[in-house]
Amino acid sequence: MAARLEGSKLLIPLALLLAAGVLLAITAAGSYLAALPLLMSPTADVAFILFALAFAASSLARLLPNAGTRYLLRNRRYIGLGFAMVHFTHLALVLSSITLVAGQAREPGTLVPGAIAYLLLALMAVTSNDASVRRLGPRRWKQLHKFGSYYIWLIFLATSLPSRAGNAWMLLACLLVLALRIAAYRRGRGKKAPA
Repeated sequence: MAARLEGSKLLIPLALLLAAGVLLAITAAGSYLAALPLLMSPTADVAFILFALAFAASSLARLLPNAGTRYLLRNRRYIGLGFAMVHFTHLALVLSSITLVAGQAREPGTLVPGAIAYLLLALMAVTSNDASVRRLGPRRWKQLHKFGSYYIWLIFLATSLPSRAGNAWMLLACLLVLALRIAAYRRGRGKKAPA
């Protein structure tokens, strides 16, 4: 089964599950607007899980080399693209809520860091291909993706810090993936890191 879900084929079931979840929530709530509160947290949570898997893939492959971590590393690009797909769906829901639901306006101070994160995510998504690596050069491509990943990680960390008890798992996961990255860096010092 896992062999069939390699590369871009990972995106098909994810897109189908995402569409089914959105349609199910709209049907259950009776309208798109009524479904917005039902969809915003789950899409953010699923996006974060996909981000965390992509962010930690090379670290896990270095620290715990096995078939599962090699699968994650091999498919990190498509897990990251899946994250982008789900998180841009989340953005559409947030923008719908801000523009269509009374009293949902957000402070500019919270919108600007999020807008930067989405800009970086868009740049990372459109450059997640071999042609972009060649055009940008491996060094600049890696710098873009590394900076973007850490910035997005920081945004997830910041959104998990407020006194929302339901986000404690996200805070712990943010700290765990950072600890994995640090441990893998320390182990790999002097060795070539997994791509």
